[in-house]
Order: sequence, then C-alpha cells, then structure tokens
Amino acid sequence: MKKQLSKFWFIGLIVIFLSVNLHAQTAIGVESAEGSARLELSSSSKGFLMPRMTQSQRNAILSPSNGLLVFQTDNTSGFYYYQGSAWTGPLTSTEVDGLIKSNGISVFSASLNLGNNKISNVGEPSGANDIATKAYTDGLSGGLLWRESVLNLVSSAPSTPSSGDRYILSASWGGGTVGQIATYNGSNWSFSTPSAKDAVFVTIPSNGYVYNGTQWLEFNSGTIYSFTGGLTNSGNTISLSAQGIQTNHIANGAITAAKINSMSPSSGQLLVFNGTSWAPSSANSGTVTSMTGGTGISVSNGSTTPTVNIGTVGLSAGGTNSNTGSITGTSALAFAASGTNNSVTMTPSGSGYTILNGKVGLGVSSPTTRLHIQNSNTYSGNPSSNDAPTLQIFNTNNTSTSANSMMCIRTAGNSSGNPYLSWDLNMVKGNSIGIDNSTDRLIINGSWDFNLSSNSYKLVQFNTSGQSRVLITDVSGNIKTNWPSGWGGGLCTWDLSVSGIYYSVLTSMSDLRLKNTVRVISNELANKYMQLNPVTYYWNEDIFKVRQLNYGFISQEVEEIFPDMVLTATDEMQTKSMNYQSMLAMHVKMIQKHNADLTTLKEINQKQEQEIQELKRALTGK
Repeated sequence: MKKQLSKFWFIGLIVIFLSVNLHAQTAIGVESAEGSARLELSSSSKGFLMPRMTQSQRNAILSPSNGLLVFQTDNTSGFYYYQGSAWTGPLTSTEVDGLIKSNGISVFSASLNLGNNKISNVGEPSGANDIATKAYTDGLSGGLLWRESVLNLVSSAPSTPSSGDRYILSASWGGGTVGQIATYNGSNWSFSTPSAKDAVFVTIPSNGYVYNGTQWLEFNSGTIYSFTGGLTNSGNTISLSAQGIQTNHIANGAITAAKINSMSPSSGQLLVFNGTSWAPSSANSGTVTSMTGGTGISVSNGSTTPTVNIGTVGLSAGGTNSNTGSITGTSALAFAASGTNNSVTMTPSGSGYTILNGKVGLGVSSPTTRLHIQNSNTYSGNPSSNDAPTLQIFNTNNTSTSANSMMCIRTAGNSSGNPYLSWDLNMVKGNSIGIDNSTDRLIINGSWDFNLSSNSYKLVQFNTSGQSRVLITDVSGNIKTNWPSGWGGGLCTWDLSVSGIYYSVLTSMSDLRLKNTVRVISNELANKYMQLNPVTYYWNEDIFKVRQLNYGFISQEVEEIFPDMVLTATDEMQTKSMNYQSMLAMHVKMIQKHNADLTTLKEINQKQEQEIQELKRALTGK
C-alpha cells in the first residue's frame, strides 16, 4: 500500500512539474521569477547548473535583468552576469575559487578537456616536466624568436575576423601602425609592436617573415637581414654567402675584447695591418695620418710617456684626398694650449675667412646671443694696458689718415628693423642710440630697447636735412620747430635752461594769430612800474662761474608787484626766475606815458608863456 502511495506521489510530482513547464517562467523557492529569467531558484544550501551558450546567443537575450547569469562557451569563455547596463565577465579566479583552485596544485582524476581553448601566460620552463609555449620552442631555432603565426599582411581591417585571428599591418588602420601585429579578441582589435629578431609564419604567402627592427622581411635566398640587436645561434649552423661578412655588416661594438684576445697579443702591442692581414705588432713608431678622439688620446710606452708630434693632417672630404673638410665632435669640442701663456691661433690662407657659426661667447661658457662678451673686471688705468674694457677696437696703423678705427651696426635696408646700440642695467633700465629706419633720424633714446612708440622716449634727434637739425624734446615729448622765413635752422627744443647766451639776434614770436585776450596796459598798472627796485649783484660762485657785476631785479620783490612776471621752479629750493620780455613791454608803456605827460606839460608851458606875454603887453602898453 505504501509503495502504491509513493508511486502516486511520484506521478503527481511529474504532473506538477510538466504543468509548471508549460509557463514561460519557472520559480522555485519564490512566488514568481524575474521577467527576463527562464528559471529563478532560491536556496541557501544547494547550487544549480546554469545555461551554457555562445557570446552571440548571450547578446541576443532581450531586456536582460540585473544579475542574470550565464556561462559563455566561446571567445573568452567563463561566467558572465548582467550589471544593469552591460554584461560583465568572465568572473575572476577569486570569484570562482570554489570551482577551480587559482593557486597551488589542482589534481584531476581524468583527462582535462579544455574544449579547444588555450592555456595562456605560461612562464619560461625550468624543469624537465614543465610545459613550454610554442614561442619558446620556436625561439630555439636559428637564433630567431619565433612568435605565434599570423594569417596575412593586410592594409585594412578584415571584414569578418574570428576570435584569435592575427595579422601584420602593411598600412596603418584601426589605431595600429605599419609593422605592428593586430590580434582580434572577438569584439576588438589590439596591436603589439614586434622586436628585432621576431619571426612568424604567415599562412597566406606560406612563408616565414623576420622583423629587423624596422620592417618585416620575407624569407628568401636574395635577402640580407640586418638586426638592431645581437644575433645569437645555439645548436645550429649559419651559412654565409661567398662574399662573407663585409665591412658595412659589422656594427659598432660587434668585435669584443674577447675576440681580439683570441689573437694572443702581448702587453703594449698594437693591432697593425701588414698589407695582407691584421696581426698584433710591437711597433712603437710610425706616422699617424688621422685620429678621432673621444674623451682623450693617451700614449704610453713602458715606463715613459713619449711625445706625439702631429704635423699638418689632411682631412679627407668625401674621399677626394683633398686637404679640406671638417672636424666634428660627437660631444663638446675644445681647443686648448698647454704650457705658459701659449696661444691658440686660427689663420686662414690668402683671402680665406675664419668663420664661427652659432652663438659665440668671449669670457662666458654659455653665450645667450650671437656674440656674448662678458667679464667681471674693475676698470682702472689705461684701457690698452689691462683687460678691463669688455671690447676694444684698435687700429695700430699710425702712418695713414685712412687708417680709421670703425665699428659698423647695419641692417639690410629701408624695410629692415632699426640699427641701434643699447646701454642697460641688466634689462631693467637704460638708454640706447640708433637710427629710426622710417625717418632716417639718429636718435638718443630714453629706453634700453630703442622704444619709438612715443616722442617722450626720443630724447635727442639728429636730421641730415631740413632746418631742424637737432631736436630735443621736453618731458612730454614736445618740440617747437616753427622756423621764420630765411633762417638757416639748427637746434629745436621746447624750453632752454642755460647759464648764459651769446647771440647776434634774439627774436621772439609775437604774431597776433598766436595770442588771445589782448588788452592795452592800463596807466594804473604802469604806475606800479615806479615801485620796482633796480639793483646790482654778483652770482654765487657755486651756482655760476661768471664773476662780473650784473644789473637787474630780485624776483621775490618783482613778484609782489607783478606776480605774473615771476616763475617758480619745481626743484628743491623752488628757484624763482623773471620774464624780462614782459618787463620790456612795461618799459615801452612807461616811455609812452612819460611822452604823453611831457606833451601835456609843453602845452601848459606854451599856454603860460602866452599868458605872461599878454600880461607884459598890458603893463607896458605895448
């Protein structure tokens, strides 16, 4: 009875299971499954075998739910789960540590089937039973490092690649450059740069290719392979052509000291060519026709150091055996004379030149300009008898008036810049003198960089034509250049402060068109003229050197009577000066006033004279 009851329960479970499978989703341990899950299990003690599918099948799932888990069987296989917006995986070794042991030894009771997958990142074998990669085993042949084979050389990305496909780039594409190896991982291309001596087998040409450090070369009997690194070979024989190894086949450093030692030289011997072959030699004399020194050339012969005399050494230019050419150093090149007070002389022949290109420094190890002269001496005494002057130009010819001493500062022409000399205090402030190319004026400039943007910088200007030959600006850059007709010209400025003026004619501008608010001097103002106090005086010796009696006025006294005639300077003592030209107008006004008074007095005198005559006639009856 119990057996029949059990059978009924079993049949009932099967019916329930089949009825559940008629639905689109199945939930075990929960009421309903997520919309994107075929099956959702809930358990705290047991696991499950999840769906296994290809990457294409995984990507075809519509609206996958967050946390959906599958096992991908192709490309980079493993456990993948959906994380809200993208598939993530495969899971790391830590995440699947319970399935396959990531460190140590995993023992399998049967054959391990990788499903046509590969074991990667295998280290170099060290034991007899260690696994080795194909690249390692291929590298044991011919001194080349054989890498995983490639399919072809392509100039663009293949249209339908498969995961694991490898190609050599014959043109740049996809972010890779010519010569790189492109590898497809099922979704993206990655690019790697080969090293010298890398070799691969290319499937489509069905031939090997070797990378010489610059390009891939196909194996054939007519190709010369050059490598940027050393080429080694173990256990194999490299055959050389009948021409052997030529001079241009031997790189610098290829012949080592060990190879030369194999010729059994003795101490102090040289490697000498005897006309037939090279061999060690004890020769201690001979002629040196050329030398190339690195850090220096040392000569030793036993316990003494012999003298090396180098005469005229011809420098071959292009193999023409002519005595022309150049000395080129791989680093800094120095010419120095030993001994005491010996000179280094460079003398061209005939009408030849001594040419120094680049930046030249005198007294400075790192010149910053085309010619940089620098010293730290203190000037004293005669410049020709010491080295205090930074630059001296001296013509020693004292027998000809044409033996001039010249220094020329020149630009290319009217379209060039301005030639000028600069005196400055470490580029902070200074002055300069030069020619304004646009006006042909020689200018003494108030800035060290010959600033012509404002007249205030043009302190003194010299013209080669016109009446205004010398122009001196005021503090604002103003100049007065109004010359009267018939004048020869000369100096132009705004204000002039001097100790004395010696002149033939002194002319002041007085054009009505230049004036405004013109009024006649009133008699009331003219009467103040009589309040002036004319004096005699001598100038203080610390101010003026003129020692003679002078006649004039005291500015402070004149200022109290005619304040407009006195100017007060802005110097420390606020020196006062007087406009004597205005005083001239007052002189004329006073003369006119006195003449008028004399005329009136004459008229009165004449009238009184008439009255006296009339009185005489009345008294005398005549």
